[in-house]
Amino acid sequence: MVKTRVVHIITDTNIGGAGKVLQNYLTHHDKHKYDVLVVLPKESPLADILENRGASIIRFDKLAGKSMDFKSIFPMHALFKRVKPDIVHTHASLSSRIAAKLYGKCKIIYTRHCAYPPSAFMISSFGRIVGRIVAKIFTDRVIAISNAVKKNLTETGVPKEMITTMMNGVDPLQKLTDIEKSELCAKYGILENEKTAGMIGRLEPVKGHEYFIRAVKKCNDNGLSIKGLIAGTGGIEEELGCLADELGIRGKIIFTGFLDDVAPVVNILDVFVNASYGTEASSLAMLEAMSLGKPVVATDYGGNPYQVKSGKTGLLVPVKDADILSDAIIQILSNSDTYKTFSANTELEYNQHYTAAIMAQNIEKVYKTV
Repeated sequence: MVKTRVVHIITDTNIGGAGKVLQNYLTHHDKHKYDVLVVLPKESPLADILENRGASIIRFDKLAGKSMDFKSIFPMHALFKRVKPDIVHTHASLSSRIAAKLYGKCKIIYTRHCAYPPSAFMISSFGRIVGRIVAKIFTDRVIAISNAVKKNLTETGVPKEMITTMMNGVDPLQKLTDIEKSELCAKYGILENEKTAGMIGRLEPVKGHEYFIRAVKKCNDNGLSIKGLIAGTGGIEEELGCLADELGIRGKIIFTGFLDDVAPVVNILDVFVNASYGTEASSLAMLEAMSLGKPVVATDYGGNPYQVKSGKTGLLVPVKDADILSDAIIQILSNSDTYKTFSANTELEYNQHYTAAIMAQNIEKVYKTV
């Protein structure tokens, strides 16, 4: 069988959501039908991770860590002439899509991994015309990782008939034994009678950690003994620590710092929280928590309403509202029957819709379409 050669282009110089999605795809892609090559910036830490998984990669020193770079177009065009792709699949990188169009012997797919408020120009009549022309000329198919992203794309002129919406998928996290969980709780000072809720991700204002910390205080004030775990690093870590001190709950907030493996911490959570009010398209951390049957409390922002079935797998709350966030946490944790139902539904939802294997199959359906 002659394989279809697919070249993935990722310009990220860090390991973000797009990199994790690519890792998951490469683990589960159909190796009998698709010959996959990944091109990424020379300095990208993702290169070593993919290489250790047996992926074929090219560290490309002409690939800038941004979507549009005129200087990379012709070197990328030369690369395509050498490796002869049937499909070029870009994760951003308009430069690479232009180079693929110049090459002319491949189909071009673009995955949009984020949703963000478009500029006034992008949603103006002229801006939408430009967006439509760019999409029609330099892309055969656009993959949106949530309906929120699809809306974002259509607002800026991308024709809706060009867009395939598919949710991300992740591999399930490994479950710890009861003994392992007890040992980890002891390490973090979590008592037997305390519940836990947690957030995982970079510490930035738009992720809503401030409202989570305030919600943890309100939960404890209302009789629910709970500790809040915050995993990750970022620019507001010191600020968040000061907030916990100011509220008098420093002992109730646990900052784990950066974790190479978040699975152990997710194992000891009772509830997973996503309090984001910006740049939330499809939370991979949320899907990983769902793989362990963790009910979710999330804001009704971005892709969250498409991942959380409110009243079934968790609860949706307004953005920037610590009071309602705490009420939702209390509602789930104060009734054991509700908790068990939500937990079972969450794990079932993950297995039916959000595994990495399902995502890989959906991506390859797009390949067959083009």
